[in-house]
Amino acid sequence: MNKVVITIVLICSIAVSSKAQIYAGDSWAPLPTRDLYDTGVMSMHLRALAETASIRRENYFRYSDMAVEAYRTHNWNNVIYYVNQALSTYYYSGGLYYMRGYAYEQLGNRRAAKKDYKMGVKYDCPEAGQALALLKARKRRK
Repeated sequence: MNKVVITIVLICSIAVSSKAQIYAGDSWAPLPTRDLYDTGVMSMHLRALAETASIRRENYFRYSDMAVEAYRTHNWNNVIYYVNQALSTYYYSGGLYYMRGYAYEQLGNRRAAKKDYKMGVKYDCPEAGQALALLKARKRRK
């Protein structure tokens, strides 16, 4: 029993340490490997990341502007939609959270409004802090 275990361990360690790669029709030669830095694949990936970041930033500003316009016209459902779209780009703004919270409050969803006001405070929006305090004061009066 010990000889079998020792033999299996020895064979496995040789196979792992010799970097052997076996495939159909193999003559026991290792497969060729490609270095990511030599083939330019890394620079391609970095370029793609930079392009997607710039597209996300453009989308953030576009949706933010649409949210501000909807906020001015008191179109609360569109405010929520455009703020959600802007925040889905992974750029964050306390002002956006404040606007969405105010829209939720106007639609009667105070729980969501409170949550957004707290996020607005987290991202340094003083209006969100004031709105949160007013929301809490109104809740205490009831």
